[in-house]
Amino acid sequence: MDQKDEVKSKVDIVEVISGYVPLKKAGRNYSGLCPFHSEKTPSFMVSPERQVFKCFGCSESGDVFTFLEKLEGWEFREALEELAGRVGVKLKSFAPSAQSKEKEKILAINELAGKFYSHILNKHQLGERARKYLEGRGVKPKAWTDYGLGFAPAGWQNALDFLVKRGFAGADIAASGLVIAKQGYSQQGRSFYDRFRDRLVFPLKDSKGTILGFSARVLDLAAKDEPKYVNTPETSIFNKGSILFGLDVAKNSIRSKNEVLLVEGEFDAISAHQVGIENVVASKGTALTEKQVALVSRMCENVALCFDGDIAGDAAARRGIELLDIAGVIVKVVKLGKFKDPDEYVRGDASGFKKSIETAQNIYDFFIESAMNRFDGSKAEGKKKIGAEVLPLFAKITDDMVRAHYIEKLSRVLDLNVTLVAQAVEKRLSPDKVDSDQRQFFKSSESKDGASLEKYFLALLVSADSLDLGVLDLVEADDFSNEQARAFFAWLHVIIAAPKKGKRNQSSKKRSLSQKELAIALRKLPSDLTSFVDDLFLLNISPALLDPALWSLELKGVSDRIKRISIKRKLSKLSHDIKLAEAKSDAKETAILTKKFSELSKSLKGEISNA
Repeated sequence: MDQKDEVKSKVDIVEVISGYVPLKKAGRNYSGLCPFHSEKTPSFMVSPERQVFKCFGCSESGDVFTFLEKLEGWEFREALEELAGRVGVKLKSFAPSAQSKEKEKILAINELAGKFYSHILNKHQLGERARKYLEGRGVKPKAWTDYGLGFAPAGWQNALDFLVKRGFAGADIAASGLVIAKQGYSQQGRSFYDRFRDRLVFPLKDSKGTILGFSARVLDLAAKDEPKYVNTPETSIFNKGSILFGLDVAKNSIRSKNEVLLVEGEFDAISAHQVGIENVVASKGTALTEKQVALVSRMCENVALCFDGDIAGDAAARRGIELLDIAGVIVKVVKLGKFKDPDEYVRGDASGFKKSIETAQNIYDFFIESAMNRFDGSKAEGKKKIGAEVLPLFAKITDDMVRAHYIEKLSRVLDLNVTLVAQAVEKRLSPDKVDSDQRQFFKSSESKDGASLEKYFLALLVSADSLDLGVLDLVEADDFSNEQARAFFAWLHVIIAAPKKGKRNQSSKKRSLSQKELAIALRKLPSDLTSFVDDLFLLNISPALLDPALWSLELKGVSDRIKRISIKRKLSKLSHDIKLAEAKSDAKETAILTKKFSELSKSLKGEISNA
């Protein structure tokens, strides 16, 4: 086993990808929104059995190395180093890549810069104004230390000069985002200037406390025509949408409480933390991202969402709820009342804020209230817009009693007949909620074309706990139109038919293959079938088919359709051959082909009548 295979065998692809994408259990696989293209309905699938991923929307696919190479822009060696470090595999002939060296250098620069900014804030006279500013906002010195706050003094080269004196080149400091290159200069030390000047500095860290970047806030908005916040630009280690401010401080509390309070800004998080709410993190702006949701969903099952009370905060909360719901966490929304943001609420009424968290609003109450605030529910057009936004959400509620409760509430606030609202929701229900007949789970197979149906049939086979030859007898290899499907089916037939060790006299009718035995056998799968079989494992099979009886029912229905399509295909071929024989005046060949055509036609009628 080479080192790539050794690392791959020890890495859990689901764990790695869930650090970037919120994943939700979907039968034997996991699904989520694709990180490689924009989508609203999850089409990105991960198979823990095959250790592969595929997006059925944009067709990006591969293993755990491919994922990191495509998403992070890494070279293979860099992905291998990262994963080897995670699972404790020591790589032979280790030679760090250029990218790895750059990252290590930026991390060292950030660490030293963090100490510089912190020293200015805590001990230097240049930090006096920042200290007074924090004290005026009620931020205590302990919080300065807990969150590593600092101050970037006015001036063009304070941080630059400090870092250069400690041996770092201006170009390397620029790669970290701490300084900006000047135009028209080339002399060392004079070709760059500080990005952060006369600003309060918030280090942005990962869960381990490693500084990946910085965010800097002006102290006096009125006095400066500058943006309120300036952040480190995108670097090889920093991506704003991948970070939750305060996660390193809050992670233990989040895990112990199994809940996180998710706020918008740094001061929101710090103020909440100071009054004893230790499981709080900030999303660094209103746009909650898939990567931030992935971080949250790995640590806890409950999220209390508390964004600002303005229009942007409301929109962000709605978008955040969608992402968190896909990740499978339970979400509630904290109401701010008369306060504009959590920081103001805490400073104005800390006990009230804590109570608001305890009595956080159900997401469906929030969606109704949000829609009512934005649209006029007293007018027909407003009712239409509210319904268009809220009814699809109600249709997703699996509990009938909960769904009925919110149908009644919406009918009351819109002054509509409850039966009318219930009917509108029912139209949006997925078929498996409308029809209690369990066969309804399998209607999707009816819309598949021949090639898709063949892959679905094989996906059903490999999803079974155990396979025997009797199941494979439902179809024959030549019933498959897809060459790879035909080849894999034939290979599978041979594998199951082969006698097990010590059981050479075993009856073929009793031969079977367990999931464990199938996994072992697949290690010897011909390489030209590997990608095809990976796709089979990634196809989403309904959880209802875990029931062996329902699985058998579905398999029989799909195999019957494959048979009928196969017969029709063969009849078409025979019809063509008969015409050729007639054109050649070959009476004998025509008779033989016509007889085959007649026999196949009869078998097709039999298939249809038995369907």
